[in-house]
Amino acid sequence: MNLSNVRLLILFLLLLCVAGCRSSAEQRSKTLFGEANKIDDEHIKVLNQWAREFNETFSEKNRAQFPANRDRLINRAQKILPLIDESSRLGGEAAEKYEEASRLMTKDQEKRGFALMAASFKKDVEMEQLFKAQAQLASDRTITDAKTFNEKFVYLNGLIRQKQKEKDDQFEEGKRLVLTK
Repeated sequence: MNLSNVRLLILFLLLLCVAGCRSSAEQRSKTLFGEANKIDDEHIKVLNQWAREFNETFSEKNRAQFPANRDRLINRAQKILPLIDESSRLGGEAAEKYEEASRLMTKDQEKRGFALMAASFKKDVEMEQLFKAQAQLASDRTITDAKTFNEKFVYLNGLIRQKQKEKDDQFEEGKRLVLTK
Protein backbone atom coordinates (compact mmCIF):
# COMPACT_ATOMS: atom_id res chain seq x y z
CA MET A 1 0.00 0.00 0.00
CA ASN A 2 1.52 3.32 -0.98
CA LEU A 3 1.79 6.32 1.29
CA SER A 4 -1.15 8.28 -0.10
CA ASN A 5 -3.44 5.22 0.12
CA VAL A 6 -2.43 4.77 3.75
CA ARG A 7 -3.17 8.41 4.45
CA LEU A 8 -6.59 8.16 2.82
CA LEU A 9 -7.35 5.02 4.80
CA ILE A 10 -6.46 6.67 8.09
CA LEU A 11 -8.52 9.73 7.21
CA PHE A 12 -11.50 7.48 6.51
CA LEU A 13 -11.01 5.57 9.76
CA LEU A 14 -10.59 8.74 11.78
CA LEU A 15 -13.69 10.30 10.35
CA LEU A 16 -15.71 7.15 11.07
CA CYS A 17 -14.56 7.06 14.67
CA VAL A 18 -15.06 10.71 15.45
CA ALA A 19 -18.25 11.27 13.44
CA GLY A 20 -20.46 10.74 16.46
CA CYS A 21 -18.49 12.95 18.84
CA ARG A 22 -20.56 14.37 21.68
CA SER A 23 -18.20 15.50 24.46
CA SER A 24 -15.93 18.53 24.23
CA ALA A 25 -12.89 16.21 24.38
CA GLU A 26 -14.28 14.26 21.43
CA GLN A 27 -14.98 17.49 19.55
CA ARG A 28 -11.41 18.65 20.23
CA SER A 29 -10.16 15.26 19.03
CA LYS A 30 -12.12 15.67 15.80
CA THR A 31 -10.62 19.14 15.29
CA LEU A 32 -7.11 17.84 15.91
CA PHE A 33 -7.59 14.99 13.44
CA GLY A 34 -8.70 17.50 10.83
CA GLU A 35 -5.69 19.72 11.49
CA ALA A 36 -3.38 16.71 11.38
CA ASN A 37 -4.84 15.60 8.07
CA LYS A 38 -4.26 19.02 6.51
CA ILE A 39 -0.65 19.07 7.72
CA ASP A 40 -0.19 15.52 6.52
CA ASP A 41 -1.44 16.46 3.05
CA GLU A 42 1.30 19.11 2.90
CA HIS A 43 3.80 16.57 4.22
CA ILE A 44 2.96 14.17 1.39
CA LYS A 45 3.34 16.93 -1.22
CA VAL A 46 6.79 17.90 0.02
CA LEU A 47 7.81 14.25 0.44
CA ASN A 48 6.83 13.52 -3.15
CA GLN A 49 8.92 16.47 -4.34
CA TRP A 50 12.15 15.34 -2.71
CA ALA A 51 11.58 11.60 -3.18
CA ARG A 52 11.43 11.87 -6.95
CA GLU A 53 14.62 13.95 -7.09
CA PHE A 54 16.32 11.73 -4.52
CA ASN A 55 15.65 8.55 -6.49
CA GLU A 56 17.02 10.09 -9.68
CA THR A 57 20.07 11.57 -7.98
CA PHE A 58 21.06 8.51 -5.99
CA SER A 59 20.21 5.85 -8.54
CA GLU A 60 22.37 2.75 -8.66
CA LYS A 61 23.97 4.05 -11.85
CA ASN A 62 24.90 7.39 -10.26
CA ARG A 63 26.24 5.71 -7.14
CA ALA A 64 28.45 3.49 -9.32
CA GLN A 65 30.03 6.63 -10.86
CA PHE A 66 31.10 7.99 -7.48
CA PRO A 67 33.49 9.82 -6.75
CA ALA A 68 33.75 11.19 -10.30
CA ASN A 69 30.26 12.71 -9.90
CA ARG A 70 30.69 13.81 -6.25
CA ASP A 71 30.22 17.52 -7.01
CA ARG A 72 27.08 16.87 -9.02
CA LEU A 73 25.64 14.66 -6.23
CA ILE A 74 26.49 17.27 -3.61
CA ASN A 75 24.88 20.02 -5.69
CA ARG A 76 21.68 18.04 -6.14
CA ALA A 77 21.69 16.92 -2.49
CA GLN A 78 21.84 20.56 -1.41
CA LYS A 79 18.51 21.07 -3.17
CA ILE A 80 17.01 17.92 -1.65
CA LEU A 81 18.08 18.38 1.98
CA PRO A 82 15.90 21.45 2.75
CA LEU A 83 12.89 19.58 1.33
CA ILE A 84 13.65 16.58 3.55
CA ASP A 85 13.90 18.92 6.54
CA GLU A 86 10.56 20.53 5.68
CA SER A 87 8.97 17.14 5.11
CA SER A 88 10.26 15.90 8.47
CA ARG A 89 8.98 19.01 10.22
CA LEU A 90 5.52 18.60 8.72
CA GLY A 91 5.45 14.87 9.39
CA GLY A 92 6.42 15.39 13.01
CA GLU A 93 3.82 18.11 13.45
CA ALA A 94 1.08 15.92 11.97
CA ALA A 95 2.12 12.94 14.11
CA GLU A 96 1.97 15.09 17.26
CA LYS A 97 -1.55 16.24 16.42
CA TYR A 98 -2.68 12.66 15.70
CA GLU A 99 -1.12 11.59 19.00
CA GLU A 100 -2.79 14.43 20.93
CA ALA A 101 -6.13 13.58 19.34
CA SER A 102 -5.73 9.90 20.23
CA ARG A 103 -5.27 10.79 23.91
CA LEU A 104 -8.69 12.47 23.85
CA MET A 105 -10.51 9.36 22.60
CA THR A 106 -12.84 7.89 25.21
CA LYS A 107 -12.60 4.17 24.44
CA ASP A 108 -9.34 2.56 25.54
CA GLN A 109 -9.09 0.28 22.52
CA GLU A 110 -9.60 3.16 20.09
CA LYS A 111 -7.22 5.33 22.10
CA ARG A 112 -4.51 2.65 21.87
CA GLY A 113 -5.24 2.00 18.20
CA PHE A 114 -4.99 5.63 17.19
CA ALA A 115 -1.89 6.08 19.35
CA LEU A 116 -0.24 3.22 17.46
CA MET A 117 -1.17 4.76 14.13
CA ALA A 118 0.20 8.13 15.30
CA ALA A 119 3.42 6.40 16.34
CA SER A 120 3.62 4.84 12.90
CA PHE A 121 3.68 8.34 11.40
CA LYS A 122 6.64 9.21 13.61
CA LYS A 123 8.49 6.41 11.85
CA ASP A 124 8.15 8.45 8.64
CA VAL A 125 10.22 11.18 10.24
CA GLU A 126 12.84 8.65 11.36
CA MET A 127 13.01 7.25 7.84
CA GLU A 128 13.36 10.73 6.35
CA GLN A 129 16.36 11.35 8.60
CA LEU A 130 17.95 8.18 7.24
CA PHE A 131 17.31 9.39 3.68
CA LYS A 132 18.94 12.66 4.69
CA ALA A 133 21.98 10.73 5.93
CA GLN A 134 22.14 8.96 2.56
CA ALA A 135 22.06 12.28 0.71
CA GLN A 136 24.85 13.60 2.92
CA LEU A 137 27.14 10.67 2.09
CA ALA A 138 28.32 12.45 -1.07
CA SER A 139 29.74 15.25 1.10
CA ASP A 140 31.71 12.86 3.30
CA ARG A 141 35.30 13.34 2.08
CA THR A 142 36.43 10.20 3.94
CA ILE A 143 34.48 8.20 1.35
CA THR A 144 36.77 7.97 -1.66
CA ASP A 145 35.41 5.12 -3.76
CA ALA A 146 32.13 3.83 -5.18
CA LYS A 147 32.29 0.57 -3.22
CA THR A 148 32.42 2.30 0.17
CA PHE A 149 29.83 4.87 -0.90
CA ASN A 150 27.43 2.17 -2.03
CA GLU A 151 28.04 -0.01 1.07
CA LYS A 152 27.12 2.89 3.36
CA PHE A 153 24.15 3.79 1.17
CA VAL A 154 22.88 0.19 1.17
CA TYR A 155 23.40 -0.09 4.94
CA LEU A 156 21.20 2.97 5.47
CA ASN A 157 18.68 1.47 3.04
CA GLY A 158 18.48 -1.57 5.30
CA LEU A 159 17.72 0.67 8.27
CA ILE A 160 15.03 2.42 6.24
CA ARG A 161 13.43 -0.94 5.37
CA GLN A 162 13.52 -1.91 9.05
CA LYS A 163 11.79 1.36 10.03
CA GLN A 164 9.24 0.82 7.25
CA LYS A 165 8.40 -2.63 8.65
CA GLU A 166 8.04 -1.23 12.17
CA LYS A 167 5.82 1.54 10.79
CA ASP A 168 3.65 -0.91 8.86
CA ASP A 169 3.33 -3.21 11.89
CA GLN A 170 2.29 -0.34 14.17
CA PHE A 171 -0.19 0.97 11.66
CA GLU A 172 -1.76 -2.45 11.04
CA GLU A 173 -2.07 -3.18 14.77
CA GLY A 174 -3.59 0.25 15.34
CA LYS A 175 -6.02 -0.26 12.49
CA ARG A 176 -6.96 -3.68 13.87
CA LEU A 177 -7.68 -2.20 17.30
CA VAL A 178 -9.77 0.65 15.89
CA LEU A 179 -11.82 -1.58 13.61
CA THR A 180 -12.38 -4.34 16.20
CA LYS A 181 -15.25 -3.21 18.37
